[in-house]
Amino acid sequence: MMRRLVSLILLLTLGLISCKGEPKPVPIEFGKDACFWCKMTITDQRFGAELVTKKGKVYKYDDVACMVNHFWQDPNLTEKSVALFLVVDYAHPGKLIDATKAVYVQSDKIHSPMASDVAAFSTVEDAEAFIERNGGEVLNWPQVMDLVRKQNPMPMEGGHKHQMR
Repeated sequence: MMRRLVSLILLLTLGLISCKGEPKPVPIEFGKDACFWCKMTITDQRFGAELVTKKGKVYKYDDVACMVNHFWQDPNLTEKSVALFLVVDYAHPGKLIDATKAVYVQSDKIHSPMASDVAAFSTVEDAEAFIERNGGEVLNWPQVMDLVRKQNPMPMEGGHKHQMR
């Protein structure tokens, strides 16, 4: 009897562990979800971001600047604890893409929710097409992180330094 009970507990434990899997993004519900950082409702489907920790905790943001500020200023978030940095593809509203691989454009024609004037694109071609029509400058992920840090130089109490990816 005891052997069966131990076997059952072992099987249930293995089942729960295998169900967890890799941390995954959760689609942003525009008009419903609030930005974790600034508390504004996420409404513009051309912008938005999401940070997913390795433990599966999902943080949603209305602008890449909110995600970067949260990451840089929250001592509980480190490069080792984050599984995914995601941003919305400006050319494909609502679609989340890998923030570390995205191509960014900064332009005064981009009016992002937190005034970073930065938009993410999944392809160089989409970014260049935007620049051709509107002007702007191409940035990569470390440059976006640096830009946000320069726009918001006062860290919150308890903030910490990260290495650039």
